[in-house]
Amino acid sequence: MEKDTNQERLKVVSPTVRELDLEISPETVKKEYEKVLRDYVARVRLPGFRKGYAPKDMVQRMFEAEIKEEVLDNLIPDNLRQELENLKIIPVNVPTVKSVDFSLEGGVRYQVSFEVWPEFDLPADYLERKVEKEKTQLEEAEVEAVLNRLRENASEYLPVTGRGVQSGDYVVIEIQGREAVSRKFLPVEKVVVLAGHPDNEPQLNEVLPGLKPGDEKNFTVKYPPDYRQKKFAGKEIEYRLKVLEVKEKKLPELNDDFARLVDEVENLEALKEKIRQDLARRREEEARDKAIDQYLARLAAEINLAIPESMVKEEAQAIIGRQFREEELKKIPANLWPGLLEQARKQAEASLKNHILLRKIAAREGLEITPEEFEQELKRVSETRNIPLDQLKAALTRDGRDEDWKLNLLLRKTVDFLAGRIIIF
Repeated sequence: MEKDTNQERLKVVSPTVRELDLEISPETVKKEYEKVLRDYVARVRLPGFRKGYAPKDMVQRMFEAEIKEEVLDNLIPDNLRQELENLKIIPVNVPTVKSVDFSLEGGVRYQVSFEVWPEFDLPADYLERKVEKEKTQLEEAEVEAVLNRLRENASEYLPVTGRGVQSGDYVVIEIQGREAVSRKFLPVEKVVVLAGHPDNEPQLNEVLPGLKPGDEKNFTVKYPPDYRQKKFAGKEIEYRLKVLEVKEKKLPELNDDFARLVDEVENLEALKEKIRQDLARRREEEARDKAIDQYLARLAAEINLAIPESMVKEEAQAIIGRQFREEELKKIPANLWPGLLEQARKQAEASLKNHILLRKIAAREGLEITPEEFEQELKRVSETRNIPLDQLKAALTRDGRDEDWKLNLLLRKTVDFLAGRIIIF
């Protein structure tokens, strides 16, 4: 089949959807059909005939549909791959076979539909579209909030003496349950619970206050039929607990010693200044990224950029997967799913448009990542994550992620290029 003929049979349905009408010659179809038929004759077992000795015409009549399906499965994928290569087309999804006309005398005619990345050009003056970056400001309360988080992270849990359990204490308990109906004992467990935490069973929070190490207490929990842990669902469990240890949170003093403990600084004021600078830099980066997003969104709207639907759906699912753990997804009410999916879809479409525009801009401006820049990035990541450089390189090579890392670095370089050209400060 000639390349020019196929080019004429390529239909542009939309900026991202293509349809292609293709043919497989009768000679190729007959050859494959005979091959599959011989295979069926050799392996099928029919009443009255030994395996491999059934009449060919009988096998053909009895397994006509199966033979035809196998012939198509054998021929169409290779034929389609070759024709797409001839046309220099790379689909972004698996092509869908929309219709098939099969005939030993006429060969096979079939139509496929698939999606592609859109072809588009940037406006000649695209860098003249300016965008203003929002002014940023930092409140001292934000610095205090970071300090408080650092204190929380550095807090200690010390044994309690002279009093019983209070809300907020960490309590080490030995607990055993017994099913009320079967009287079957559950295994003894040693666990740590945070007294008063809302995720605890209410009955546990009721009995813990005031207990001291060595004290024992009984309580009963009736679990609903739809309880998240199926082994307890619908059951009534009688618990016996014994307090082993009680520990209270001790926050460190907010002073120069604390500052030197959490960072390489001279005193508390130096730590506050470092936090202030980090927050200000992060706020500026967020404002810059927001301005770039606004610019790219306007550019995408101007050129009417379309994204393949299959890629939007795939990216939306990935976004949801990054936002929620599997057990969290199961708890989301059905009435909230439409809104969640729509939000993820919008985010996915915007992200993909940004991605394709940045790649186009990088190509337009001749931006690329040099070996030296990539090496420097690997060294930075190695130091930040405390991973030996050789080990990081080996992991990237083993997993085939080198090109992905280079692409991400190129996209960041392109954002930096745009920021210097289109943002009004």
